[in-house]
Amino acid sequence: MVTNNMLRHAGSSSSSGVSMGDIITDQNSQQNENEAALSTSLLSMETNTTTRNRQQRCKILRWSFYLVLGGTFLGLTLPKNTNITSQSWQLLSNIIGYTYFLAWSLSFYPQIYLNYQRKTTQGLSVDFCCLNVLGYVCYTIYTTNFYFNENVIDAYKDKMSSLSDDTTTQRKGEITVTGNDVAFAIHAIIMASVTLSQVGFYDSFTTRSPSRRVFIIFFCAAAFCLLYILGTWSYQGQVDILGFLYVLGSIKICVTIGKYVPQALMNRSRKSTVGWNVWNVILDLTGGVLSLIQLVGDCWAMNDWSGLFGNPAKMLLSLVTITFDGIFLVQHYILYPENKENEYSPLPAIESLI
Repeated sequence: MVTNNMLRHAGSSSSSGVSMGDIITDQNSQQNENEAALSTSLLSMETNTTTRNRQQRCKILRWSFYLVLGGTFLGLTLPKNTNITSQSWQLLSNIIGYTYFLAWSLSFYPQIYLNYQRKTTQGLSVDFCCLNVLGYVCYTIYTTNFYFNENVIDAYKDKMSSLSDDTTTQRKGEITVTGNDVAFAIHAIIMASVTLSQVGFYDSFTTRSPSRRVFIIFFCAAAFCLLYILGTWSYQGQVDILGFLYVLGSIKICVTIGKYVPQALMNRSRKSTVGWNVWNVILDLTGGVLSLIQLVGDCWAMNDWSGLFGNPAKMLLSLVTITFDGIFLVQHYILYPENKENEYSPLPAIESLI
C-alpha cells in the first residue's frame, strides 16, 4: 500500500526532477556502502586479533627462552644436591630447580606491576593476598629448617630409616628440600608482602578489608601450632620440631587451597578475570610442573621414594598449584575471553559470600 507520505515524497521528487528509481538506487548504494564498511571493520578486527595472538605467542616463546636460559645459568653456577649420585641428573635437577625458582619467583611481578599500572587492586582478592603471606611464612620456616637445621635433618633420617625395612639402600632417608626451594620461599614471602601492601596503598584496607574467613583461618592456624607445641612438650618432655615443621607444611597446603578458592569464585561472580594477571598464572603453572618433575626425579635418582612423602609440602604444593592454575586458564581463555586487560568492572561483595 502506498502511503500519503510516500506519494508526497514522490510528488516532490517528480517536481524536482528526481525519480523514485533514483531514490531507491541511492538507498541501495548507501546500504551497500554501509555493508562494505562493516565488512572492512570486521576484517580489520579479525586481523588485529590474529596479530595480537601472534604477538602473544611470540612473547610467550621469548620469555620461555629467557626463563630456561636463566635457569640453566643458575643451575650450572650454584651448588648442587650432593645426595644425588648421578652427575648428569645432579646437574639437570639443579637446572630444573632454578628454572622453577625463576618461574615461581617471576610470577609475582606481573600482578605487582598490573596493580601499579592501574593504581588499584580491584579484581585481586584481598583474602588471597592475606593467605598468601601466611602460607609463605609457614613454607619459609619449613624449607629453611629442613635445609639448614642439622637436628631436623638427623631426625628426618632417623624417622625415614625406622619406617623402612630396606637395608640395601645406602641413602635411605635423604632430604629432598633443595637450595632453590629455600631461595624461592624467602623471595616469595617478600613479594607476597609487597602485593598485600599494595591493597592498603592503592585502595585502603578500610574499603577492602579481609573477610571474617581470613581471621578465622589465622586464628585456627595459630591455635593449632600452639596446641601441638604444648601437647608434644607435655607428652615427650620436649617439642617435636620435625612434627611441628610438618604441621607448618600442612598449614601451607591448606592455605594454598584456601587462597585460590576466593579468586576462582570472584572470577566466576564477575564473569571476568580482569585484574588477575594471566602471566602470573602461566608462570605459576610452569613452576608447579617443574617443581614436581624435580622432586620425582630426585627420588628416582636417589632410589628413595620416601622423599615424596617425606617432603609433602613440596609435592602437594605443586599438585594444588597445577590444578588451580588450570582452572584459572580455563576461566581466562575459554569462559570469559571477551574481557580485556585494560578494562574492569565494579566488584560485588564476594568476600561476604565465602
